[in-house]
Amino acid sequence: MTMYCRNSDRMSDISKNLGESLEYLRKARGLTQEQLAKISGIPRTTLSHIESGEGNPSLMTLSKLALALGVPYEELLSAPKSSCILMRNHELKKHPRAQGKVHKVELLPRPILGLQFERIELQAYALLIGTPHIKGTREYFTCTKGRIAVVIEGSEYALEEGDVLAFLGDRKHTYKNLEGAESQGISIVALHYPEFAPMKLDS
Repeated sequence: MTMYCRNSDRMSDISKNLGESLEYLRKARGLTQEQLAKISGIPRTTLSHIESGEGNPSLMTLSKLALALGVPYEELLSAPKSSCILMRNHELKKHPRAQGKVHKVELLPRPILGLQFERIELQAYALLIGTPHIKGTREYFTCTKGRIAVVIEGSEYALEEGDVLAFLGDRKHTYKNLEGAESQGISIVALHYPEFAPMKLDS
């Protein structure tokens, strides 16, 4: 009898954690229950029931939610994380490119489906060849230090500190540091998914 109560309490905690985590992750991505229902293929009433802390979803439902929110199962079932996350520069994940002359630094503490947010650090006169994304992807690049040229299918755009360039990310593009010292920029990539209406950049 005692064992049964403990198991029941444990299941209640898991359901409560799932409800709070789901609501937090959904709102953190700026989604309503209706929008998440459309993306995940799960009825809105089911989502509402889960967020109330009373739901007991199937493994398939959890799989759809994890995929739609871009998180592993553990994050859905664990206690909600703090609404504020401080990441020190030395803690950020850095990926070397171009024989170590360029570093791409991840700026998202947790993955968000369809979004990439990175800092690009280029050594003196370094060159980074970008990888074209799927059709419909939009990319926004801000020069935060030095001068950086972005070449898109033969057209070159020279950016100084504070300048922003918006372009279609499915085109061939290259970043060039125009300085004899390190330059940096922030890259935001919004991937296109069929669930969302196509978006166009103004010409």
